Amino acid sequence: MKLTNFQQYMDKERWKIINKFQKNYRTIEEKEKALQNMQNKDINFLIYCSDNLFANIFYSKFLKNKEKG
Repeated sequence: MKLTNFQQYMDKERWKIINKFQKNYRTIEEKEKALQNMQNKDINFLIYCSDNLFANIFYSKFLKNKEKG
């Protein structure tokens, strides 16, 4: 399937967000600490931007349970 110009643009923007997160938090420990301090909506945004299943699983482990609340 060929992407439209808009889809290509959005794909690049999503990649930039993940790339920026990866550059800011280079080690697993840094990523874990950052994710622990993030709100669910920010973690969900990272999941949305990522096209890597394993990264999405990793990010989702840091979602806070609303029932604990």
